[in-house]
Amino acid sequence: MEPVEINAGAWYLRGVQADTGYRWDVCEPITGEVVAAVTLDPATGLIGMQAQPGHAEAAQTAADAVRRFADAAFGDT
Repeated sequence: MEPVEINAGAWYLRGVQADTGYRWDVCEPITGEVVAAVTLDPATGLIGMQAQPGHAEAAQTAADAVRRFADAAFGDT
């Protein structure tokens, strides 16, 4: 799947090439430090998250943005 960039307010979601779904690195916008990762399976609508210690809120904010992206791109998933 082609990478898609998403601006999630305080966090920048940098699209990463993936074969069967979508994946984003959740980055601090000034330094580009990766603090979490979010995945989306467009066939099922399942969103997965992984966060560095202390960055669970960033992962959740990013997952919420990915849900909005999925709803807009694919309809209700």
